[in-house]
Amino acid sequence: MSPSPQHPESGESTEEALVVQIYDQSFRLGSSSADPEQIRQAAAYLDDKMRALAAKRGRGVALELAILAAMEVADEVLSTQQRREQLLADADERIDQFTQTLEATDHDPATSDGSVE
Repeated sequence: MSPSPQHPESGESTEEALVVQIYDQSFRLGSSSADPEQIRQAAAYLDDKMRALAAKRGRGVALELAILAAMEVADEVLSTQQRREQLLADADERIDQFTQTLEATDHDPATSDGSVE
């Protein structure tokens, strides 16, 4: 998300901004094509990650917690992408196997109904 454009005369935002709370800090985000509810959920998710890390580590500097939380989230994203790629590869392989089976069945006289034309 980018910062909100400012109105030239008043300095106020020309677009409606979204304000989220992460680790007791407010962040004003400019509007974008992203779903505001999804942005709120992402902020809450990051806030939860930072608080969990703070609880494990006995609090901590917000920047350090944010970086560690970002690393955890990045690891989750990469793991999910790898899992998705593996699932797609498995699906492609199964589709190929089914296609080969269907093609073999279509051309195999032993699988026909036995009627003579």
